[in-house]
Amino acid sequence: VFISAASKKNLDVLKEAIINQIKINSVKQGDVLVTNLRHFQKLTETQDALTRVLQGLDTGITGDFLAMDIRQSLHYLGEITGQITSEDLLANIFSKFCIGK
Repeated sequence: VFISAASKKNLDVLKEAIINQIKINSVKQGDVLVTNLRHFQKLTETQDALTRVLQGLDTGITGDFLAMDIRQSLHYLGEITGQITSEDLLANIFSKFCIGK
């Protein structure tokens, strides 16, 4: 897309291209948008763990093994809510925010 910021030429074309690229028009009321990559990754890991739980229920896996995946999913959610913290997470947070300066 060729644009000119000085003459404001084709800015509407650029805006339309951006909207089409991120498919913002497909978002409906009630949809959940996750704007933080780390949250998206943890939610995906949670979904994977819970899928393993459902598959385990279907195949008759014992409760001990199911509990491991349930605990793992709770751990991933805890990393989003702040109940579980790690050194990597804290380093990430402090790298994005200027605290104490």
